[in-house]
Amino acid sequence: MANAELSDKELVTQKLESIFMTSKKSVQEYVREIERRCRFQSSYRHLQNGTVLDDRGRLIDIYDACVQQDAHLRGVMETLFSQIVGERFMMASQNEKGKYTKDIAATRKIQNTEFLKIIRGIAESKLYGYTGLEFLVNPEAERGGLQVNYVERRNILADQRKIVQRQGIWMPQWSFDDPKYSDHYVLINSGELGLFSAVAPLILAKKFTFANYVNFSHTYGQPIIHGKTESENTVDRKRMANDIASAAQNKVIVTGLNDEVDIKTFTMSNSEHVFTGLISIVDKDVSNLILGSESMAGATQSYVGATRAHENIFRDRIEVYRDYIELVMNETVIPRLVRLGYLPDGLEFKYSKRIEMSDEDRIRLFQNLTTSWEMDPETIEQEFGVKVKRQLNVMDGMTGSPTGGGGGAGYSHTATRHLTDEEYFRRYGHARETQNFLRERGK
Repeated sequence: MANAELSDKELVTQKLESIFMTSKKSVQEYVREIERRCRFQSSYRHLQNGTVLDDRGRLIDIYDACVQQDAHLRGVMETLFSQIVGERFMMASQNEKGKYTKDIAATRKIQNTEFLKIIRGIAESKLYGYTGLEFLVNPEAERGGLQVNYVERRNILADQRKIVQRQGIWMPQWSFDDPKYSDHYVLINSGELGLFSAVAPLILAKKFTFANYVNFSHTYGQPIIHGKTESENTVDRKRMANDIASAAQNKVIVTGLNDEVDIKTFTMSNSEHVFTGLISIVDKDVSNLILGSESMAGATQSYVGATRAHENIFRDRIEVYRDYIELVMNETVIPRLVRLGYLPDGLEFKYSKRIEMSDEDRIRLFQNLTTSWEMDPETIEQEFGVKVKRQLNVMDGMTGSPTGGGGGAGYSHTATRHLTDEEYFRRYGHARETQNFLRERGK
């Protein structure tokens, strides 16, 4: 990297200096960062390189603050990541007919925590706008020795494809396009500010609304104890008030014969409905933006049809994320891992095309398949973890005896299994084709 040389044992991620400020963020700060972004886009193509910087450090602070401080957004992200990791991807080769054949050895090498960092980083590039990754391969280590590090986003100038050592300062800096280090560093740039640019103002407004809601509840949501006494004496009234106040600790209060103690509670006011309504709207918009459906993020629907419709939208959105990950992986990441000697050449990263469905739907599907098709026992064991043997409802060309006796195979030409004589007697308590089974049982 032309402006700063590194030794063979040095990594860029170890030399970066960043400033983290993720507390007390406001909508005004977000507006200022959007204005900064607009000024950069308007001028950087017409100025000398380095005159203006695509510094999004303070915008990343706002994004991180939203992720750290909003439980709903964090839950939505975990739901998203749960759909793009796991035993869903593989390394495969494509034949002339377009069919993919899984490479077991290469797939085993990408099923580790380091490779999951790559998948997560690619997905986060859709949310944050960009992601920088650093690769290091140690062939002598176990399973190839792949090490993946995230390049701090605050030190990345995404549109200028630079890494600055000190946040907001042009020199010293490195370029992602430098041939000397291009195999070890990759920039995944979505070309925009990411989905969080639409999420951040909603989350910041939600924080302000929630804070006001807490203050409102503290002021107007607490019950009021109303004491009534017939005495007109101010001293007696103060004494009763003190007794009521101390009753919370002493658990005992003594009043006059005609005195009364009531607890007044406030019903949910229109103002409180406004607060809770705004919070619900923000959560709904965040879920719809990232997952395409609020029901997939925990919201309940009024009827079953609405839930199924949201599930279809959710699956389509997840499919888009997976296609994006496949394209980025095969265009930028896999070629670098091949040149570093971690993966063999000629393979592609591919998600399996199995249908995502609930456990109930999966069981129903297998029930329908087993009535018409012979299933491989390994498939059932892999799907449900249950070991099975010979399938009983499959026609194998053998026909049982007319009476279903034990000498036959127990199968008919209609692929319907008949009970043997022993099974028939055990189920019904009498032999097959017995006319008077009461007499038969008495023998």
